[in-house]
Amino acid sequence: MIMPRTIATASNVFAACDRLDAANDRWNREDVRSEVGGGGWVVIDPLIKAWRALRPLREVAPSTPTELLQQVAASLEAHIAGFTQEAEGRLTKSQDIFDTTISELSEKLASLEAELEEKVEAVEASETANSTLIEQLEQAQLELAESRTENARLVTENDGLTGQVSRMEKEHKTATQTMQAEQRDLLKQHAAERSRAAEEHASAIATQRKELAAEAEQAENRLMVLLDQERLEAKTNAKKLTANLEQISQKSQAAREAIVGLETRVNELTRQNGQLESDIAVQLETNAELQESLESQKLLTQSVEREFSVYKEEHKLGGELVALQEAVAVLQQQLRDKGDRKKK
Repeated sequence: MIMPRTIATASNVFAACDRLDAANDRWNREDVRSEVGGGGWVVIDPLIKAWRALRPLREVAPSTPTELLQQVAASLEAHIAGFTQEAEGRLTKSQDIFDTTISELSEKLASLEAELEEKVEAVEASETANSTLIEQLEQAQLELAESRTENARLVTENDGLTGQVSRMEKEHKTATQTMQAEQRDLLKQHAAERSRAAEEHASAIATQRKELAAEAEQAENRLMVLLDQERLEAKTNAKKLTANLEQISQKSQAAREAIVGLETRVNELTRQNGQLESDIAVQLETNAELQESLESQKLLTQSVEREFSVYKEEHKLGGELVALQEAVAVLQQQLRDKGDRKKK
């Protein structure tokens, strides 16, 4: 901290005291400072005390040479200037240590924020990939709709597939149950991996917080030790340095409040990251279910086509399907009901 430039000297302070004393009114150091036109208390207060100490000498020996009084005043002024310079040096050293500590903490906090930004970018990239998968899924659904239309046309030409369809439904149900069991296993594995990753991330954040808190505490301890030393030295040399030490303490408190604010920001970013990971997990589960349903429907359609071709070859079916319209209508209704249940 740079002290204000002192414009008060021994001669002008003594002269101001003489003028105020000659007025026969009560006066204090504020009056002296106003009379001089400025100056710091570190200079003015000792000079006032010196003037009062020399006052009995001047009353007893009014003929004391002015040169002698000026030499005494000059000696006092040189002593006070040396003391002021020494105090400013100690304060400057303390401020340098404080600035270095704050700079180190700022660099580490900046590194932590950069890491969080990288994770946010990774989450955004994952969302982009999910959008691509959704578009692919919509295209697959269109192809599935076309496949269903073709399947309905083929079913209208066959009246003897009811038993085979029933058997295929049982097989499909069995396969679906098997796939659901496998899916549950995969979901459990995914949940375990996600939980482990979240714990590792939380552990890393906690470790970094502890390191920052420890460094802040160490910095605070060093500052408090320096402040105590400055107080002891100031009490020994000049009691008026208390104001400067209080300013240093206020700066230390401001640094601690800034660290608390940064920790709050880190907590908020961590919470937002966890929410994004949860949303991505839900989207992935939905995509997996839709993909599995699409693959199952494709397999069912291919199986129906193969069995229908075999059935036509075995029974040598032609284009006379008029007599089988009633059975075909029943089969179509069953297929529609099954499709509605799958959509639900």
